[in-house]
Amino acid sequence: MRRPLGRSSSRLGNEGERATADYLSARGYHILERNFHCRGGEVDLVALDGGTLVFVEVKLRRSLARGAPIEAVTPLKQMRVRKAAQVYLAYSGRVFQRIRFDVVSVMKSGKNTDIIHFKANFASG
Repeated sequence: MRRPLGRSSSRLGNEGERATADYLSARGYHILERNFHCRGGEVDLVALDGGTLVFVEVKLRRSLARGAPIEAVTPLKQMRVRKAAQVYLAYSGRVFQRIRFDVVSVMKSGKNTDIIHFKANFASG
């Protein structure tokens, strides 16, 4: 049985997204959007890495009991991120020569936060 997302799951997700935004910003990325939602999809972060538009899926875990964070980015999740990316591109009205889909894995235990950035983790189609 799937557990409905409660406040703690939402708070945990926000914590991971905030840590990832800080991590990417410190590396020269410009965060354009956080939690872009549309019918059928969502993107945690939309950022610019130089001239490349990057759609970022963030997965945070406190333990490996349910697997590594990267394992949660299933083909279905990838499809939803791609759908949201298409809507975002139409919504933005801008043309980008390069687009990339990244995944950021965040492991949080106590006061330690380990971040692994997987660039171009999945394809646009």
